[in-house]
Parts: sequence; structure tokens; C-alpha cells
Amino acid sequence: MSAVSSLLYYGAPLTPMGRDDDWCIDALSRPPEVLFNFRKVAVETAITDVRDSAVDPHLDTMGFEKVVSPTGVDHQALIENSASSVERYQQETRELLQSLTGAVEVQFFDATLRQEDASVPRDASSQSPHLRVHVDQSAKSARARAADHIGPGHRFRRFQIINIWRPLVEPVRNFPLALCDYRSVDLSADLVTTRLHFPAWLKDRENYSVRYNPNHRWHYWSSLSPDEVLLFKCYDSASRDLALFSEGTERGEGAERSDLLDVAGLCPHTAFFDEKGPAAGHLRTSLEMRALVFL
Repeated sequence: MSAVSSLLYYGAPLTPMGRDDDWCIDALSRPPEVLFNFRKVAVETAITDVRDSAVDPHLDTMGFEKVVSPTGVDHQALIENSASSVERYQQETRELLQSLTGAVEVQFFDATLRQEDASVPRDASSQSPHLRVHVDQSAKSARARAADHIGPGHRFRRFQIINIWRPLVEPVRNFPLALCDYRSVDLSADLVTTRLHFPAWLKDRENYSVRYNPNHRWHYWSSLSPDEVLLFKCYDSASRDLALFSEGTERGEGAERSDLLDVAGLCPHTAFFDEKGPAAGHLRTSLEMRALVFL
């Protein structure tokens, strides 16, 4: 089993005795500058390459998995955000999610193109790889997102928010995605609710920053190809541990629900730079989409 060592950027209070109950990322006060009222701390971390290992991650155990699922949609059309191509890609992805999870309904609500090419100026339509350990949504913002999409009177047994991450054009040469094994996360100690002071188009107002924990187990797939897709959980309403952490602390109900399961509830993740990998030319183009998955 091989591994790389790289800096991962965790969250920490501004001072050793600083507050960790009101973290905020502010993208409105001094645009285009993004302000943090907490620190990002670089920690040298071992990240296991599961390409040829015996590790077999799955959504419900470790919070993430990889599937081989070539797309029939033209990659350049996706990069250019062609409406018809995005619609076809969503339909492909909907069918994939339904086959993997048994979902009865899938609704997409977010798509982000990320590019890193050292040889050309950055395209304003894309974002760079995100070098911060985080979870896309807090439990509160996940429930608000579901309520906003399903409308009144719609009932469901369980819902998940899943991020679907695919390289485009060619395999990832650097800035791959690292994913943290849910079973190595201490929800109460590691996750910090973080307010997002962002423009109105970003409807999710919270996510989780992550404190460093030496017990975290990190994984990635080297040279992930456009025929491969990473799927990882942002939230799972049926996760017992996550319910105890979120709902239990709010209403004391987490331990009482009979529909809870011992499954992964979320997946901290981050891009990282492999210093032993390429540093020039086209390093990565990827498309990530988030989907509400109702079961």
C-alpha cells in the first residue's frame, strides 16, 4: 500500500484560547478578498493511495467510493456549461446514483468547475482546487436545503446529499482529492460549524470546518481518469452518529429515532498538492455536482 505525504490545511482558532463557536468565512465585506476569522493550519499528512490497495471504500462505511462510469457527454461542452450537455450529464448521474443507493428521487442543486493549469491564465468561469479540509454543508444547512427543494407535504424516509466528482479531458496530474474515512472522525471534537457570508446565490449558509486530529485516515486515487467518478457524502439523515451530534444536541432526539443506521454521515475532504508530482502544464480539470438523494 503506497502513500504520499502532503500538507493539508485544517482550521484552528486565531489564538490558542480563541473562540471556536463562531467561525465565519466572509466573501462580501472586501471583495474579491475572502476573510476568515479563524486560521488555516498546514499539517504534514500521510494520504494512502487506494489505486492498487486492499482498501475498499464505500459510501455507507467510509463515506466515499469510486466507481467506473464513463460519460457519453462531450467534456468540452461540459466545460463550456452547455445547457443540453449538462442536462444529459445530470440524467446519466441520476441513473448512477439510483443504481448505487436505491434512490427514488434525485435533485441536483450545485455544479462547480475547477481547473489548474500552470501554463495559461485562469479562466474566470472556473475555480481553483480548494485547499482546505471541510465538509460541504452542516447538518442544519443540509436539512434546510432538503426542505427548500421538496416543498410542503413531501415525505421521505431518508435523504442524503452526495457530491459527484469527475475529472474532465484527461486524468488528474496533480491537486487530487483527498477523502477522510468517516470512521476516523470524532464529530464533536473535529467539526466546527462555520457561517458562510457569501453572495445571495449561495443558498447554503453554513458548512463544517475541520480541526486537526492525528487519528484521521486520508485516502486518494492516483491519476483519477475521466472514466472514474468519486462520490462522497455531505450529509446522511439516517446516520446515527451524525444525528446524535446534530439533532441530539439541538433537541435531544438523536438517540430516540428508530430509523437511524450505523452508516457514514459525511466526508471531510480537500484537494492537495503532491510535491513529487507534476507542477507544470495542465494539472487538473474537474466537475463536481451536489445532489439531493431521496430514499
